[in-house]
Amino acid sequence: MIQKNEFFESIVNNRQKHPERLNASFNRIEEVLQILSIVKADEIIEKCKTEIDHSRNQLTDNEGVYVYKTINSLCTEKELKRIAELLFLSEISTKEAISLHEEYKIPVSHLEKDIIPISGDGAWITDNVNRRFLDMDSNYSATNLGMSNREIALGIYNQAIQLISMKEDRVHIPRTRFLKNIHEMLPDGLTQFYWQNSGGEAVDKALKIAKAYTKNAGVVAMKGGFHGRTHGAVSVTYEEKYRKPFFLHNQDWVHFVEFNDAEAVKNLFEKNKAKTVILELVQGEEAGIRPAEREFPKKLRDICDQYNGVMIVDEIQTGFGRTAEKENQWFASMVYDVIPDIMTIGKSFGGGYPVTAVVTNKQVSNAMKPGYDGSTFGGNPMAMVAAMIATRQMREKNITKNVIERSQQIINGLKRIRDENNSIGEIRGLGLMLSFQLSSPEKVAEFQKEIARNGVKTSLSTREWVRFLPPLIISKTDVDFLLKAIAQTLQII
Repeated sequence: MIQKNEFFESIVNNRQKHPERLNASFNRIEEVLQILSIVKADEIIEKCKTEIDHSRNQLTDNEGVYVYKTINSLCTEKELKRIAELLFLSEISTKEAISLHEEYKIPVSHLEKDIIPISGDGAWITDNVNRRFLDMDSNYSATNLGMSNREIALGIYNQAIQLISMKEDRVHIPRTRFLKNIHEMLPDGLTQFYWQNSGGEAVDKALKIAKAYTKNAGVVAMKGGFHGRTHGAVSVTYEEKYRKPFFLHNQDWVHFVEFNDAEAVKNLFEKNKAKTVILELVQGEEAGIRPAEREFPKKLRDICDQYNGVMIVDEIQTGFGRTAEKENQWFASMVYDVIPDIMTIGKSFGGGYPVTAVVTNKQVSNAMKPGYDGSTFGGNPMAMVAAMIATRQMREKNITKNVIERSQQIINGLKRIRDENNSIGEIRGLGLMLSFQLSSPEKVAEFQKEIARNGVKTSLSTREWVRFLPPLIISKTDVDFLLKAIAQTLQII
């Protein structure tokens, strides 16, 4: 039986227990009563409106007491429990959340407001109106260990009450713990770390390190490549629409070549126009999941060795088991059997907590000197706790084995669906970085809208390509659900 104080605190917040929460809004209480189809919802709403200022977006303590007493007197214990559960997940209504985002968010991206996620469990998310979705985006491959993680949460909590922050250049214990455990996951020789907070930031720093080492400003990047939206990262991202607004579309130090064209890279190196090459081994964001040809990375490795150049592999999205074909292939570099000079890692590095890094070898790292760069939050104690726990879980769960099995399950399922419904075109990808082709971008948008009605959320797409980046702990049962939803959706659109 629910205790009255628990239900009370779902309306009038107890800051000692939940300093992250506010008092409930009356709009949210109305929303919850409707979601749960509470029998006396209308009576409760009308009675409360006579005593409170329901136009306000947050109840006062006194108003909260009145609402609590009203609901408590008109609902069963079972109803009270269900109401409290939803209010504890979110005390803010869907309408208010969307309204505040629309009013105050700088429009650097399209605001996604079709669902408002409030909790996660494995590969599943629950939204503000109590709908569940199988998540096939995993926040751009950031939540590979699932949409919530109790061990990481506890570790971060324990660290926050001990030491919450420390600058990058200060020795501290959480980072030491991480360094004791990470090296077995990395390609041979990549031992030197520079910690960052985002993927774009890591790419920026990788470019600086490469230029410091090569003493050459020129960088070769790939057509179809995407490396982030910070100043340096967007400069080596191919799509002009990302570069042109910031006058970065005519940079004389960046040279774009066709993906898989090693000779074009060699030609630029020969002419001393560049000594650094940067690429994703599986192009994702702008290419619709396009793996490199098998020999291309090895050819680049040979070119860099011949001209004393630097090979940067951007593993922000492909890393930590995402693209595995064999067990313990933690990075796409391992799949392609090539060791880059510099690797950027991130996304799932901290199990969803923001932490990234540049990883390189001793020789290249020695080109950097004190004062060449700096970071206030890079490798801070909270981030290092998350990274240590997340990478340990990856090994203990042997997630690369699951990636291999689920990848084959999805690909085989898509092929079966294609045999029955010819609306699917090419299927491509590596590991659990997968895509399939539909007839047009409009058809993709229609597919994504309809499959959400069948309980699957995927917002990732590139032109006519539907992209899947599910959490790497996705189960066989989850994939069965996904394939059924895909088949049902393609029959409708």
